[in-house]
Amino acid sequence: MHTVVLTFSALVWTCVYCYNNLSRRSTTIISLSSTFESYSASKTNDGILNTTSIYCSHTDVNQERAWLQVDLGKPYSISSVNIYYRKDDDGISNWKQYRFRQFYLDVSNISATQSSTTQRIRCYKDNTTAPSLPPYKIDIPCIHTVRYVIVETTYDAPEDDKNGVHGAILEICEIEVYGCNNNCINRDCDAFGFCIQGCVDGYWGDTCDSVCPVTCIELSCNKITGHCVTCISGYWGDTCTLLCSSFCYGGVCDKTNGKCTLGCAPGRNGEICDRICSSGCKYDTCNQQSGICLKGCKQNWSGDYCNICDTTHYGPTCSLECADSCVNNTCNNTTGSCMYGCQGGFYGDQCDRDCYSCPTGCDRITGECIGDCPVGSFGKFCNKTCSKDCKNRCNKNTGSCEEGCVFGNIGDFCNETCDDRCLSCCESRTYNIKPTKDSCTENLSILIGVCVVLCISVLVNGCTITWILRHNWCKQRDVTRQKSKSDSHSNNFVSQQGIYDTAEENAGYQELGQVSGPSHYDQLQRSQTE
Repeated sequence: MHTVVLTFSALVWTCVYCYNNLSRRSTTIISLSSTFESYSASKTNDGILNTTSIYCSHTDVNQERAWLQVDLGKPYSISSVNIYYRKDDDGISNWKQYRFRQFYLDVSNISATQSSTTQRIRCYKDNTTAPSLPPYKIDIPCIHTVRYVIVETTYDAPEDDKNGVHGAILEICEIEVYGCNNNCINRDCDAFGFCIQGCVDGYWGDTCDSVCPVTCIELSCNKITGHCVTCISGYWGDTCTLLCSSFCYGGVCDKTNGKCTLGCAPGRNGEICDRICSSGCKYDTCNQQSGICLKGCKQNWSGDYCNICDTTHYGPTCSLECADSCVNNTCNNTTGSCMYGCQGGFYGDQCDRDCYSCPTGCDRITGECIGDCPVGSFGKFCNKTCSKDCKNRCNKNTGSCEEGCVFGNIGDFCNETCDDRCLSCCESRTYNIKPTKDSCTENLSILIGVCVVLCISVLVNGCTITWILRHNWCKQRDVTRQKSKSDSHSNNFVSQQGIYDTAEENAGYQELGQVSGPSHYDQLQRSQTE
């Protein structure tokens, strides 16, 4: 019997060091049914194995039931539970493990606050009675897959009576729950909790705590990295957490790079179908790699990619037609401007403005007529009308009548008429009627000028004649005086009388303004002097 106990103890000891202390995991929560002063549950998994009171937890006094619960966070495969109970020392006066009598150890997947003892699995029950004492360190085998480990008692120690303390009390200094993650194959792990044989399907990591991504097929992933072996449809990436493009045909893409392996949905192209086929592709179908339209172009579109309008259409949807007045009906894809110029009679970028008034065409940009205007018109655009009184055409730039006016009109623009007083202003010719002067007013001014000159001439001549007559009279008086003084000159008198008669005749000629040489009087005077 002693040999059997030793063998079992050896197995338990070996098993303890093959498993991980789950109580020390960061996800483990330890709680008490009640707490006395500052002796909280946190003292039970701090790794300190000292059993004096300051290192131990303590439930409150005067309670019918006291318990300590270890919540592992999820079910684990546990193998054993080690408990260190309060014992101050071995001296007679030192406090011993009196209150530890008749405790029991239960495990469950329901917490202590929601379960009764009948809903739990009993791993151990102490049957020690006073004055005997249970061991203050105890290793209890407990091989189950559970979440909760519960140490509980209803025992009221008689040693408390002398102090007036009653009720069930627990004073646990440290509790160790050894076990393996339930996700380890064959629940086989080492002292650090590392799964020796690996993880069951759906888990990965040293302790098999990590769950494979739900997007891995059959939740199968690498046990070390957690990378999915294959992804379910619609996902890609090492952990299958990246979505395939929604435009991949069938939602399928390569696990490594996300490229659409079965092609693209209609209207899409590119390795991940992130580009749109040209809206001009017939049936919205194009090559996945190049984007070239596979079935030709829709109406009005052209090019390999059907992304430009044909030569006779333009606009964002190629729905606008090039103007018929464009040469070859060809225009720019975007603006609609005529690429090769306009047909005759039109101008502007889109050849949408007419210049029919220009007989030999017009400038493409300005619309100004090239060459002469038709008879009866003038101006840059030949849109102005010559005067109706112009004879034939007028000047293209000024509108002046270059070939004269119809009979009865004068002026540059033939907008003045010849009246009865000015008919002489107009000169009649066989091929035209032209004004000799600019106006009747100008002719009248010339006439008045001529009259003034004539009047001045008459006045000057009159004054000249008057002077001559007076001079002759004075001469005749002098002669008479001389005759009376000398009778001896009687013969000469007759001669002089003839001379005087000649002078009188010459004076008459002077009055008529026809004197052209020296007078007889002047000759007589010259002879007398000699």
